[in-house]
Amino acid sequence: MALDPSRFSPASVADTCSVWNMLSSRKLYQAAMDAKLHFCVTGMVLYECLQKPRSYESPERTEMMRRLERARRDGGFPTQPCSLDDLADISRLAPKGLGSGELSCIAVAYRVRSIAFMTDEKQARHVASTKFALNVETTPKLYAWLHYRQHLGGGDHEDVIREHEMYEVRPLTRFFKEAFQEAMRCRLMNRPAVTPGAI
Repeated sequence: MALDPSRFSPASVADTCSVWNMLSSRKLYQAAMDAKLHFCVTGMVLYECLQKPRSYESPERTEMMRRLERARRDGGFPTQPCSLDDLADISRLAPKGLGSGELSCIAVAYRVRSIAFMTDEKQARHVASTKFALNVETTPKLYAWLHYRQHLGGGDHEDVIREHEMYEVRPLTRFFKEAFQEAMRCRLMNRPAVTPGAI
């Protein structure tokens, strides 16, 4: 897994899938908030999360929507405006296949260069990083960073995965496990050497 657990952007504009992946575990989201990270969304992402008609509703999805509404009441996931001109410019340059929420996030990150684009969709990551040279973050990388910086402890690992799997149809379990292992490996390698006789 090509990630650096020691680095994560302090502010990101998150697409729909990454919003759900972060909120799928209370421990994961709370650790990110305790670490003073900031995540915003576009109006299109907010529409996709809370208002877009669905063919079916489930108790799990209803709970996730409640979590997002609660997080927004507490100041999380504020809405970052995306102009129609910015969206049109990105839409003309981007390949077909990206969703409206992803395109709006890319447009915002492209205009506001100080924030990253956060997505767990492979095509969106590739397009944002290669075509638009954006800083791209993912939920597994966030998870690795939180463990590396010890905002999450080893005892939280199974709890985060267990709750995440309850709420996500396509869970990131394999990527979370790889991220955890990489964070632990990097922490071990970067630990200061103990001076003989110092103990």
